[in-house]
Amino acid sequence: MTGMIRGANRTLSKFLPEQTLVLRGRTGEQEITFSPLARLGLLVATVATVGWVLVATVATISIRFESDSAEARSIALQDAYEQRLAELSAERDDFARQAQATQARFNQALQQVALQQDDLIASMTVQNEQRITLFALQQKLNSAMAERNAAQQALDGLQAEFAKLAEGNGPRESSESELKYTLKAMNAILEDAVKTRDESLAYTEELQAQIEATAAKMRLDAQRRDRMITQVENATKAALGPLRQMFKSAGMDVDSVLNVIRQNYSGAGGPGNTELFPDDPAQMDKTELRLQKLLQDLDTVEMLNMAGNRIPMVMPVRASVRATSSFGVRHDPFNGSSRMHKGQDWAGPVGTPLYATADGVVKFAGRQHGYGNVVIIQHDFGFETFYAHQSKIRVVKGQRVSRGDRIGDMGSTGRSTGSHVHYEVRLNGKAVNPLTYIKAGRYVY
Repeated sequence: MTGMIRGANRTLSKFLPEQTLVLRGRTGEQEITFSPLARLGLLVATVATVGWVLVATVATISIRFESDSAEARSIALQDAYEQRLAELSAERDDFARQAQATQARFNQALQQVALQQDDLIASMTVQNEQRITLFALQQKLNSAMAERNAAQQALDGLQAEFAKLAEGNGPRESSESELKYTLKAMNAILEDAVKTRDESLAYTEELQAQIEATAAKMRLDAQRRDRMITQVENATKAALGPLRQMFKSAGMDVDSVLNVIRQNYSGAGGPGNTELFPDDPAQMDKTELRLQKLLQDLDTVEMLNMAGNRIPMVMPVRASVRATSSFGVRHDPFNGSSRMHKGQDWAGPVGTPLYATADGVVKFAGRQHGYGNVVIIQHDFGFETFYAHQSKIRVVKGQRVSRGDRIGDMGSTGRSTGSHVHYEVRLNGKAVNPLTYIKAGRYVY
């Protein structure tokens, strides 16, 4: 081993000769001799140290650059996220304004329909009465004209006979006294006939004046009625369009909805008064056909509005809330596994009021595993709505509620990570996306 070291030193001495280092101190001098092998070790150690320092420096700089780059990317992503949130907020506000404008137009249309439909029906009733009056006056006029003509014919005959008697062309057998008596009687008859004729003429003129006045009033009423029909048609169109679009967006057939409402609520009133029109459409004029179609549309508006109240088309909360979990598959907040979320969650303060989203009957009001304090409402058309995790329930089983009635308060009971409402909609027992119906309801509500 010693020989190998000496051999290595002799070989290295050509490149790294032996070197002596003299250290001077207070106690004297001390010499340290570095053999070629030792010098090689020091050189390797120095190079390694310098290399490590360089690598560490480069790594540090690289990490710093990467950190700065990651921070810059994070800031950029944050800015993009905030910008997107601002855009979404603007879109939400714009949509809310549009929805409010649509709802305002719909409500205005319904108000206009409600105000004018009774007047319109009353106007048609007056028109029918005017037609009957005009017909009766015309019949009276015809009768009076016949009586006047008969009186005129009788008067003409009497005048001719009176003229013959006055000229002495009558029967010669009559004595002078009898002739005078006959002339006097004939004169009285003539006076009565003239009086009857004049009265008939006056009555005829009076009837003609009444007929003309009635016809003029009917023309004015027809013009007013035509304007009214146009206004109600426009209002009905403004109300019917959003209602049809609401059910279409909810994936519901309008005709089927109408059939269900008419079958289940046949006792409900409506503007479709069939007594206003003849049984045979061929006997109707253009205005009557138009009005009949309008009244049918008004009846459709009333039926669809009634149906809309019985389908969950609105939000269960009115306060400012935050959507935290949507309908569909998600990561379970308790164990992280994928799991179907059957409703829509909105977070808000404990005690936030919760409202029924449609007319119905409370099917359950109490505590259920997972749901905590929950209210379940049964609606028409096979719908059920769930309002879970409540802090306080304000209804009881069997209670009938209307859309907009307060049913409880938001809370965090049951399987919950914080104060929120789990709102669930089921159709014929199957969970469906609540937002489908809420978005559809914005066309009207």
